Amino acid sequence: MSNISSEKLLKLADSIISNDHQVKIATLSDELTISQVVKFFERQGRSFTKTMIQNYIRVGVLPPPIDKRYYTKNHLVLLTLIDNLKAIYSLEEIKAVLEPIRNDPHIFEDDMIKVTDIYENYLTMRKQILDRWKDSLPVIFENINQLLDENGVKKQDRSIVTPFMIALTIMAETMAMKDLVNGILEEYIKK
Repeated sequence: MSNISSEKLLKLADSIISNDHQVKIATLSDELTISQVVKFFERQGRSFTKTMIQNYIRVGVLPPPIDKRYYTKNHLVLLTLIDNLKAIYSLEEIKAVLEPIRNDPHIFEDDMIKVTDIYENYLTMRKQILDRWKDSLPVIFENINQLLDENGVKKQDRSIVTPFMIALTIMAETMAMKDLVNGILEEYIKK
């Protein structure tokens, strides 16, 4: 196991940022069947099934296909966003966040903000957050070293304990932010 360092974590954050990209949909037609949608995402390294997509429609987080058969570029962009968010949030939480800006949940045309803009904004904010995290790395390492000193962790164990503490720090931040999202949902969005 190699020792963790700020430099290695900076490279990791940069690789995450460089892997964030828009859905590659420019050359697609606006009339894809569900099988074509599944194949499109397979080529992009994302795993969707017909059942998953139909479930997203059933719970109301994704508008139904046009003429009950065809999916548009907007569907693909929204599916990509849902795929990112569902790693931490339930479909009900995602739906609750999206619902207020979607006037008619069955179409995209009357949304307060275009789905493509939502996804671009999401990627921009994700990059900004990772950049801020990169800037905070010296303080994170300092805080972790102080905690490990206080806890009496031996020097020879720090190559294992330090990555654990960094992961735990990120997990604690993620959970705190999820709690904040739920508070915003309750206080401002679900009303």
